[in-house]
Amino acid sequence: MVAGLTLAGASAVSHDLYASVIKKGKANEKDEIRVSKITTIALAVLAIALGILFESQNIAFMVGLAFSIAASCNFPVLLLSMYWKKLTTRGAMIGGWLGLVSAVGLMILGPTIWVQILHHEKAIFPYEYPALFSMIIAFVGIWFFSITDKSTAADNERALFFPQFVRSQTGLGASGAVSH
Repeated sequence: MVAGLTLAGASAVSHDLYASVIKKGKANEKDEIRVSKITTIALAVLAIALGILFESQNIAFMVGLAFSIAASCNFPVLLLSMYWKKLTTRGAMIGGWLGLVSAVGLMILGPTIWVQILHHEKAIFPYEYPALFSMIIAFVGIWFFSITDKSTAADNERALFFPQFVRSQTGLGASGAVSH
């Protein structure tokens, strides 16, 4: 399982980030493999460092923290993209990042990391799981930055919501099988 996650992370960085974003689709295979190898090493070092830092923590608690982060940055974007016609890319990106940053920030300021790991006397944020608060921050951020987006791209995205919604609910207009 760990090897699969490492390979998935390295593949995402080398292909999606490096080749598609940084090189804009013009990277060669040799460079992608080099970036993948470097990323694999970096992820291994990061995993070892985090393992040492959190060695005394309960694994169930750690899984809960991972779900808190995912719930804070992914869930609001996914839910609103399916059911809110005024969502824009700007709102989704900024709101998703607000959810991620607030979840991680509140987690660090919470009792587990702030007191048990960093050995401060009292936690700044009193709760172990920040999802309730960071999800609200993400939802509000998505809403605010979507309704204030007056760009042409935002108008186009709003106009495309209804056809996409109908297609997702009924399958009407969906393309058939494609041969590669």
